[in-house]
Amino acid sequence: MDFKSLLQKVVESVDGAIGAAVIGEDGISIDKFSKQSDFDITAAGAEYSTIISSARKASASFGLGKTNEVLISTEKATMIMMVVGTSYFVTLALNLDGNLGRGRLELKKVIPDLEKLF
Repeated sequence: MDFKSLLQKVVESVDGAIGAAVIGEDGISIDKFSKQSDFDITAAGAEYSTIISSARKASASFGLGKTNEVLISTEKATMIMMVVGTSYFVTLALNLDGNLGRGRLELKKVIPDLEKLF
């Protein structure tokens, strides 16, 4: 399977999912899948890459270990971001009524497959 197929599988498995992307720590998108053409998951992921980097630095400086997941909830969507390997993360955007628990589960399940593609 390729990145897009794995991302599509995640999005289609989660009620309320808008889209998913694999993003480098530098903000560059590796691949994406979106159900809504008006939502740019790549741009959102690129912007949030700075948050992932900051969370990693903060975790290390406080001796809390490796950052695995960051969740951001806004007025219109929830973004779940999980670290993949050492330099990437996968993000899933959900509608506010989306199934957050299922989204987290599906991302955790797909991470080993994503890591194999790098």
